[in-house]
Amino acid sequence: MLKRLLPIFLIFAVNFYVSYSQEFVNPVSYQEKTSSKFDIEKLDLSLKLKNSSDSKYPSAVSSVNDRKTGLNPFKKISASGIGSFKLKEKVTKSGKKYIDVYFHNFYDSYQENYIANFIGHLHFGVGPGFFVGPYLDVYADSKSSKALIYNDRFVELGFFLRYYFFKNLYFEGRIGYTRQIDLDSNKINFKPMLVYFYRFGEPVFKRTKSSDPNTSLYLDIYYAAMYDYKYKNAFLQGILTQALRFSMKGYSYFENYLFQSGQFDGRKVDYNNYFEIGTGIRFKPNMLVGPVIFVEPTYKVYFFGEKKNSFQVKAGFILNFFLEM
Repeated sequence: MLKRLLPIFLIFAVNFYVSYSQEFVNPVSYQEKTSSKFDIEKLDLSLKLKNSSDSKYPSAVSSVNDRKTGLNPFKKISASGIGSFKLKEKVTKSGKKYIDVYFHNFYDSYQENYIANFIGHLHFGVGPGFFVGPYLDVYADSKSSKALIYNDRFVELGFFLRYYFFKNLYFEGRIGYTRQIDLDSNKINFKPMLVYFYRFGEPVFKRTKSSDPNTSLYLDIYYAAMYDYKYKNAFLQGILTQALRFSMKGYSYFENYLFQSGQFDGRKVDYNNYFEIGTGIRFKPNMLVGPVIFVEPTYKVYFFGEKKNSFQVKAGFILNFFLEM
């Protein structure tokens, strides 16, 4: 067992990677984001990790997490995804309608596979902390086929209802029509989920003059619990991320981070029950809206079944933006 866990400790020694965190601000609303995979459903979750102290209604974000097989609604939320989520945003009191888009693409060295996820939500405010609207969720890769499924490729379109108990705790219910491509299956899907997120620390959002701080440290916490009728299974997930940001000019910065995550399901399917640890680097160019470029080596230890522990490197980009209409 000690031999199997050895790569985990080696990864800690490789803490020289830097990660890009996507952030978006517009004239009406401000948000700093971010992973993919916990993406969270990235699953299917469009999950928001944190909003500013004067923001009453955070918006949603999701991420991408790779899975060797399908049947995993959390595959959309990854550490890189979470790191690049909109972690800070501001919705004005008059804001009743906004769109939230998350697009995560990366190459997985273990699967030797290119994986992509798109999630879009159109939010309509109908009451204090209460939002409804349509959503679109698309998940695909370049290697899966009906003969061998690496990831559950699907297209899902439907409606969601979200209620914020507090700024960092919300319930979301989804009902949609799902097309599972490789399983050649069409069905109605229902997903209730409970999400909690919080950020300790305030990373620099924009550096405008030389006297502004050029380094900042923060910690992100994320938990999600959900039931996915499509898989007839319940899921729990937790992610802890520690990040060090090196701010440059304007919106540009490098970020170095470590993360630890765990996932469990009610059916004890091997690839859905694991502990993952990793490090990464992110880079953000000096753009208000632009791609988050990241490289992330990780190591996974599985709890059940005969699935072997794995080491993988993920590299790609995340594009995430929020727009009040």
